[in-house]
Amino acid sequence: MTGTRRAVELPVLLDGIRAAFDEAAGHVDAISRVVEAVLAGLPVEAAAGSRTEVANLREACRAVERQLDGMVVAAGDPAGLRATGARWITDVGAPVSCLVAVASDAVLQTDDRWTGAAADAYRAALPAQQAALAAIVTTCQEVDVILDDLASAITAFWIAIGAACLGLVLALSGALGIAATAVGVPAAAGIALAGVGALVAAGDEALSSLTEITATAASRSVALRRRLADSTPFPLGAWPRSTTGLRPGASGWEVR
Repeated sequence: MTGTRRAVELPVLLDGIRAAFDEAAGHVDAISRVVEAVLAGLPVEAAAGSRTEVANLREACRAVERQLDGMVVAAGDPAGLRATGARWITDVGAPVSCLVAVASDAVLQTDDRWTGAAADAYRAALPAQQAALAAIVTTCQEVDVILDDLASAITAFWIAIGAACLGLVLALSGALGIAATAVGVPAAAGIALAGVGALVAAGDEALSSLTEITATAASRSVALRRRLADSTPFPLGAWPRSTTGLRPGASGWEVR
């Protein structure tokens, strides 16, 4: 599913949603015109209920359109989120990861060529430096995961809205087919209103899922900030350094 969502370009998806809703709005206008034409030949009292349903249908469609327009303005940027996460991995995480592998006494040749207090202190600092580098790599990975989850949530939200719009088009097409008779007028208006209601319900459900994922991402971001504030990998907020108690002018490095 994730691969499918990643393959969907949001601008293309939004264009499809806009086209589907425009088609649905056209069906609402057509249904309203047909129903009003049929009701024109009926007594006012007999047509009052159906006229109210038509008015409600038009208003419901306009309300959904206003809401959809507002959401599209802030549609999100899944591609931008993923690109940012990828940069954390490629520009920071990957180079630092290479250093994790070499920040080891087993890899460096210091102990092969040097001895003395400074050399010992340098070797003793390697585990702390390796841990600091590993912490940076882990942080980059977590940032990438958080941004990728948000991107997937945004895409899933718009896919759900798109599917609901297509369902509305199908419902309104069926309603339009039965609206041309006095018998079919009440059913047509009811079907159309139910279709609009289904779109609203689908939108609410999709928004709820998006909100839940966003809240989860926010919680993970808070945890990430707390870990970044932890100075354990970086004592006193600085890079782990080797220290020796050498007298001024004394050398702690001796060739083996």
